Amino acid sequence: MKTFLTRAVPPKQDLIQKAYFISLLLLSVSIFSPKLAPTNLAVMVLGLVWVVDGKFVDKYKRLKKNPVALAFKALFVLYFIGVFYTDETQMGFKSLETKAPLLLFPLILGSASIEREYLRKTLLTFAYVCAGLSLVALIYQSFVVLEKNDFNYFFSDGLVSIMDKRAVFYAMYVVFSILILVDDLWKNLGKSSSKKKVLTISTIIFLLLFLFLLATRASLAIVLVMLVTSLVVVGIRYGKLKYALPIVAALMVFLMGLAVLFPQTVARFKSLRNISYDFTNTEGTYHFSGEDSDSKWNGVNLRLAKWVCAIDVISENPLGVGTGDVKNEMVEAYKKRNFAYAAENRFDPHNQYLDTAVAIGISGLIVLLFCYFYALFEAIRRKSWLTSMFLILVITCSITESTLSSAQGIIFISFMLFILLSRVTTRNLI
Repeated sequence: MKTFLTRAVPPKQDLIQKAYFISLLLLSVSIFSPKLAPTNLAVMVLGLVWVVDGKFVDKYKRLKKNPVALAFKALFVLYFIGVFYTDETQMGFKSLETKAPLLLFPLILGSASIEREYLRKTLLTFAYVCAGLSLVALIYQSFVVLEKNDFNYFFSDGLVSIMDKRAVFYAMYVVFSILILVDDLWKNLGKSSSKKKVLTISTIIFLLLFLFLLATRASLAIVLVMLVTSLVVVGIRYGKLKYALPIVAALMVFLMGLAVLFPQTVARFKSLRNISYDFTNTEGTYHFSGEDSDSKWNGVNLRLAKWVCAIDVISENPLGVGTGDVKNEMVEAYKKRNFAYAAENRFDPHNQYLDTAVAIGISGLIVLLFCYFYALFEAIRRKSWLTSMFLILVITCSITESTLSSAQGIIFISFMLFILLSRVTTRNLI
């Protein structure tokens, strides 16, 4: 009879590995919770396992050899220092609490030795839980649509209201889940049963549908480029282009069909044709359920205007304004430009790179860029497609969103990144 994993390891170590696995599963599932309490509990369980595991000398040696983990911890230290020169100390400590994953996950996952098979199963669990909960959300929202008699509740933030998530972050979860399943399907193409292949492909198709309904432009465009590019590259590399191109064509036909069925998502892209802006415009933001008007702000020109104001703040404060003063300083910059709409709504920069530079200065921005691009370099060097695609997703989404300013983003990014890095840099314990 086969065991879960066949290993020649001491009983205590076997127990520790299983404890790591359970804690990782809890964490991966807790990311979808509308409350932070389950995630906090899962982190405490993971931390406890890490302490009981011991071997701190070995862990210290691993950390010393892990530049990405050290860089993430350095980023957290800069945010910590930023608390002491912020005008809003209370807000600074609250923001620092949100940034805790920048310290915890690099410390724990960057130093622990966890079996690669457990890491793989953690990723697959995340993907299938994402698909299952997306199905639940879709069914729940069907009743909402019937009650409200408004089909627009099927889209964007409304679609994931049952989980109290923002569409932009949930879309990142969905894209990553698609990538996990595609990666697993490819690596086990000759070993998986027909039933498993059908399940995996069906799940990928459903997640693509769900992503289309979320109507998040950046994530939808990113996954399309990733899949098409990867299919073409694989087709050329292995001489299977005659098989890859029909899959690309089928994908495009599928998306075009969705565009016909759900014009609301297409309307989100159409609104981007206007990139000019006037800071004094107070018309509000265009929403796909409303009337299309160039007089309103849209997703592009509103961000461009915010970025100009963020650059104003950075140019005046190259060392940063402090961890808790980002929004206050942005509001002041908005007022100087007569950007009343943004000042009233107290918008953040909507760009993680600018957000970091505003808070902790140019040095913080440099560290953040090192965190992402050195990790991407390592992923490419080690030929890890999944890790590379995940980092491209994060790097790209960070251009249009302050991804590390919310628990929904920072926990997902830091946890999954170090799961992936651990998977490609550590040897199996078999």
